[in-house]
Amino acid sequence: MIDIPALVCASWSDHGLHTRGSLLGFERIGSNQKWLFTHGGRKWETFYGEEAGRTQRRFFDHFLKGEANGWDMTPRVRLEVRRSISQWTVRGETGWPLSGVRYTPLYLNAASGTLETRPLSEVHDVRYATTERESPDRAIFAYRFSRETELTGSMSLKLWVSTSEGTDLDLFVKVRKFDGAGQEVFFFGYNGFDRDGVAKGWLRVSHRALDPLRSRPGMPWHSHIEADPMGPNEIVPVEIEVLASSTLFEAGSTLRIDVLGHDADRYPAFRHNPTVNHGWHSIYTGATYDSHLLIPVVVGESIPSAGQES
Repeated sequence: MIDIPALVCASWSDHGLHTRGSLLGFERIGSNQKWLFTHGGRKWETFYGEEAGRTQRRFFDHFLKGEANGWDMTPRVRLEVRRSISQWTVRGETGWPLSGVRYTPLYLNAASGTLETRPLSEVHDVRYATTERESPDRAIFAYRFSRETELTGSMSLKLWVSTSEGTDLDLFVKVRKFDGAGQEVFFFGYNGFDRDGVAKGWLRVSHRALDPLRSRPGMPWHSHIEADPMGPNEIVPVEIEVLASSTLFEAGSTLRIDVLGHDADRYPAFRHNPTVNHGWHSIYTGATYDSHLLIPVVVGESIPSAGQES
C-alpha cells in the first residue's frame, strides 16, 4: 500500500490514456497526505509549466527538506474548471470525487434529438450508419442550459441499443459544448489535439456486464470476465463511462452528446481500428427504454479560490 506523501497530476485532456488512471490512482492511494493537481491543458506543457513547477518545488521542499513553507495548508485538490480551451478558473477542494455533486439524469429523446429532464412515456428509436463514409454516421442529442451549471466528475450514458448485422457493437461517445450562438466551444484533447470536446467514452457491447461492487453513480465498472454477444436486432441495455472532466456551461449554452460507431475525431497517433461494427446501430428511448445521460452537477460549497483565472 502506498502510504507516503503523494502529489498526483491529472488532466481532463488525456482521455484514452492517462486521465482515468491518474484519478483512480489518487483515489486509491492509502496515504493520508495526498494532493491532486488537475488541469485541462496540453499535458506536458502544463506539467513542466510555471505553476505546476512551483507546486512541485513546494511539495518536495516541504517533505524532503522539511521546510515550513505552508504546504500543509494547501487544499487537497487543485480543481481547474474549464470554460473553453483558453478560459478556466481554479479553486481548491477537499477531495476527489467532489462531495458536492448531484448526479442528474437527462433522458434521450430519439424523436426530437434532445435531452429531457423527465422520463419519456413514448418509445422512439433513431439509427445511424457505423462508418464515416455514410450519412448519418451518428445519433445526436442536445440539452440547453437555462442557468449556469458546472459539471465536474465522470458521467455515465445508459443506452438501449441494437445492430442490424453481426453479434456485437463498438460504441463511441463524445460530449460537446456549444455557446449561446450555436458555435462549438473546443478543448484540448489526446496528444495535444486542440479541437476536442468536453469528454469521451467507448464500449464494446459484448463487454457490457457490470461489477456491482465497483460501479458507482457516473462510473459504471465493467467486469470484462467474458464476452456476451447479441443477435441481430436484439435490443440490450449498456452503460458507458464518459471519462472525468470539469466544465462550466453558461446559461444559454448547450451540451450535445454524439453516439457513433467510430472515433469522433482523427486524433494524432491514435485510432480505434478496426471495429466490430456492421450495418446500422439503433438507439431506443422512452417508456421501458430509459436511455439517459447521468451528469455530475456541482451544488456544494467549495474552499475559497486557491488559483488563478486565465
